[in-house]
Amino acid sequence: MSAVLRKKISAAGSLPPKVLQCAPLWDALVGAAKRWAADVYGHELEARISGRQIVRGAAAQKKLAERFSFVSLTKTGAALLAISIDRPGAARYAAERLHQSTDSLLGATDLFLKLMSEQPASKLWRQVRDAISDKPASEDILSLGDPAAVSDAIEPDVRLAQINIVLAAEGSEDGWLLEGGEEPPEIRLFFDLERMEKLAADIRGRKKGRSAGYGASDSETVRTRLRQSSIRLDVVLDSLGMTIADCSRFEIGQVLPLAGTEGGQLMLCAETMNGQAVIAQGEMGNWKGQRALKLNGPVIESYVREIADI
Repeated sequence: MSAVLRKKISAAGSLPPKVLQCAPLWDALVGAAKRWAADVYGHELEARISGRQIVRGAAAQKKLAERFSFVSLTKTGAALLAISIDRPGAARYAAERLHQSTDSLLGATDLFLKLMSEQPASKLWRQVRDAISDKPASEDILSLGDPAAVSDAIEPDVRLAQINIVLAAEGSEDGWLLEGGEEPPEIRLFFDLERMEKLAADIRGRKKGRSAGYGASDSETVRTRLRQSSIRLDVVLDSLGMTIADCSRFEIGQVLPLAGTEGGQLMLCAETMNGQAVIAQGEMGNWKGQRALKLNGPVIESYVREIADI
């Protein structure tokens, strides 16, 4: 892999190339998510990876606190450190168990949904663990707990790989077609990055007999993984340049004139190797009752060319 491509991956905060190009690993995680969904929801749902990023332990703890999350109460040295289920996913499971509509349970208390999430969380952990292991499925006792109650479960400075997987009915874009287009659930898996790299190496070793060396198929795989990786886009109304001293003198009620907002034009910005850059322009609009950016021109050629090079 070229040094330029490595720099692009690093700048995007993405996973190491050897992990990204390990297709059997990603296939195993997606397959585990699909089997889990069929088990706990009783429906055949498609699973897709919607995000991959590297986060520090401290940031991961905050993200885990936002959802119904679990960590292992015993240290096993495994790559998987934590999992989380979002509110739609927890409410859907509760609805299946209680034979109620999901809408009626979306507003349930956090404590109730947390308790309801314990069983599906245990099943998810087992599915993921068994999918990436070369050992037979284990029936040992699995003890999971609240990350907030296990202070040493995730060290603040450890580097984690956060994997987001969305579950939806095949062909569904706005919902998973179970109850009139409700929001599809998303699960998050948090792996120790160093252990995940070793795991990817082990999986490649198991598959070594199927392919020899790094070839065209591997290149296509990493290209596909990169194109599926997420990137943050910012819609900017205007930008100001000033000194740090000027910023330190800001006061409540102070008005900052925005000279470049005539015509209501907005700028679509993305992170590049050289920092944030404007890649397209548009205007404020409305789509399905929500604010939206309507592009009034193509994405700049230099940015498109950079993507085409990947």
